[in-house]
Amino acid sequence: MKRIILLITILIPFYASYAQDMKYRRSSMYSILIRHPEKEFGKDIDTVFRLMPLPDKFDNHNLKVRAINAGVYEKNNQTEEENTCKMIETFLTKNDIAKRLVAKWFNRKSGRGKDGTFDMNLIIERGLYDASYFDAQIAEMSTRGQSMLADAGEELIGNTYVLFNDIKYIDKEEESGLAATGLLIAGQIASQFTGGLANLIITYVTDAAVNITDKIAGFRVVVTSYLYRLNWNEEIANTFYSEYYISSPNPDRKAAFDSIDGLFSLTYLGCQKSVSEKTGLEGVHDKNDMIRKVCTRAIDKNVALLQKKYEEFKVKTPLYTTEPLAAKIGLKEDITIDSRFEVLEMVEKEDGRTEYKRVGVIKPIKGRIWDNRFMAEFEDENKGADLNATEFEVVNGSGFYPGMLIREI
Repeated sequence: MKRIILLITILIPFYASYAQDMKYRRSSMYSILIRHPEKEFGKDIDTVFRLMPLPDKFDNHNLKVRAINAGVYEKNNQTEEENTCKMIETFLTKNDIAKRLVAKWFNRKSGRGKDGTFDMNLIIERGLYDASYFDAQIAEMSTRGQSMLADAGEELIGNTYVLFNDIKYIDKEEESGLAATGLLIAGQIASQFTGGLANLIITYVTDAAVNITDKIAGFRVVVTSYLYRLNWNEEIANTFYSEYYISSPNPDRKAAFDSIDGLFSLTYLGCQKSVSEKTGLEGVHDKNDMIRKVCTRAIDKNVALLQKKYEEFKVKTPLYTTEPLAAKIGLKEDITIDSRFEVLEMVEKEDGRTEYKRVGVIKPIKGRIWDNRFMAEFEDENKGADLNATEFEVVNGSGFYPGMLIREI
């Protein structure tokens, strides 16, 4: 058991690195916590949230502010969702969040002593454009260059999302069997040793396990995720490029961008609420580990469900291999044996824009769905955790190759 966990621990960074090297255009996300510092575990959730990984199918577009306090509302006829959205939209407007997201896309040099200039480096990097060619086409103001800018706007900037996660601890109703749980954990570990060392391990691990279990076993949260999308279209793009974009110092345009109001905005798509599932202690060493494990899985679940509800939020994932046919998605994305995916080939048109053509449909193979939930590699009962991707079989189509994109249908 220990050797298996050690081997998996060694291989996971390798596979993760390989997946990261497979470049493709991702949507971008800014993730924010709605915190409840007055509630039990509120401060702990705040601390742990900043360490939680962003869903790996998204590029990190976080701003400096990572958490805001939940609002306190008087009794009214509005629902909790309506009240929370009102609070969120006040925050978005007051802090010019949409404008800040756009500024980050163009690496704006802002702040005291900065000249307010922009550049295209992040667009080029995330869009997988050839930097020299892109710059040359833009500099010449060619038709192809304008098309490439439009393509970047549609594929990248227009797929920027803000996800507010309202996380509340659920009080445990009962705490029982703690000592038994601790002894079970100790027994599983000590069974691999003999003699005095086993007794020492039993004494130490039992005390530690009971201490951990007593504090956090059964830790559960309810998470409501509110999803917003950055508005970006041809009209907004034209106004931005013609009136505000500068690549060399221009005090007038800098001041104009600083004072602009109303050009950039976010649209509310909807929310998803879920209660965290029962989570085991495997891989957990302290309170923060448990909180991180529970909250990460709950948010991942919400993201997966939001993708099923909102067509524009669905993400594309590259085929990892074709022998076997596999992709780096799994239970974290709520994949089941009934899931179906279209296989897409990205084609660049003559004007520089890209389009996606369906070339087939695939479905997961029973028993070969990867358990890629956070810390699943430590859980023996999760058989899918020993995989490194979900394997598929062909429903129709052919000629698939690694790097082709798949999207759930």
